[in-house]
Amino acid sequence: MEKTALDSVVKIFTVSSSPDYLLPWQNKLPRKAWGSGFAFPGKRIITSAHVVADQAFVQVRKPGSATKYKARVLSAAHECDLAILKVDSQQFWAGMRFLELGGIPFLQDEIAVVGYPEGGDVISMTKGLVSRVEPTQYAHGATQLLAIQIKAAINPGYSGGPALIGVKVVGVAFQSSENIGCIVPVPVIECFISGVDESGKYTGVCSVGLSCQPIENSHLRDYFGMRPEMTGVLVSSINLLSDAYRFLKKDDIILEFDGVPVANDGTVTFRHRERIAFDQLASLKKPNEVALIKVLRKERECKVKITLRPVSHSDFFSSFRLMS
Repeated sequence: MEKTALDSVVKIFTVSSSPDYLLPWQNKLPRKAWGSGFAFPGKRIITSAHVVADQAFVQVRKPGSATKYKARVLSAAHECDLAILKVDSQQFWAGMRFLELGGIPFLQDEIAVVGYPEGGDVISMTKGLVSRVEPTQYAHGATQLLAIQIKAAINPGYSGGPALIGVKVVGVAFQSSENIGCIVPVPVIECFISGVDESGKYTGVCSVGLSCQPIENSHLRDYFGMRPEMTGVLVSSINLLSDAYRFLKKDDIILEFDGVPVANDGTVTFRHRERIAFDQLASLKKPNEVALIKVLRKERECKVKITLRPVSHSDFFSSFRLMS
């Protein structure tokens, strides 16, 4: 680990005041929290959203320094537990080196997580091997997104710190359970940052807007006229506000997503000997990107182009009430 990578990791001090849902006319008493972050090109700091959630005041401190600088939250994505901070003081950025993003690590790659865990005030490091790369429930945003799991405990305070291979960032530490740490991978980070760069704010995680069911039962495949070589999933419902509602219908069979065959259990090939749910391909796309979907409808194949946008379940239910 080069010294320059450690010099880019900062400690974040947050004073937060969360809403009081029992007494909604006031907030709860302020509380202090801290976490980690790292300098990113463009004079920005990347951290976890839960580190600065409900923030009233945020400060950052460089490694080896006793001075705290005021920071502001430029954008926070609670779905994918990421946030961008800005520090206006030019003195803070003097001599600062920026970390760059790498790729998705492979199984058994060793990752170093750097941050400021509880129980101390100096920078610390923990290492672990990659045990799996798959969609995981994000505790903060309750969203199922791609994540990296490593065999190492990520203690409170590490959240927001970079996960490194060499001097390249391969993810952001965000949660841990039973000595298994979870890391937000680079594709999710890139989607978040690109959305902020293009629109100035977080735009959300893209979704196809579908609910599908596996079609592993051979009798069910025969009922829908699938040939033996065909695989796919059955569309059971469609979000009324998604672009898919214009082109897809209930009981369509999704055969391919962007040219990638969809298996009968709803997964697609992801690197060597790995598979992920096909809708995760949509979550890694930018808003308004187009996906080409091959479907089987009444025993006839056709292809449709669907514009992907962030669509929430609350939007669906509100539109359903309006229509009814």
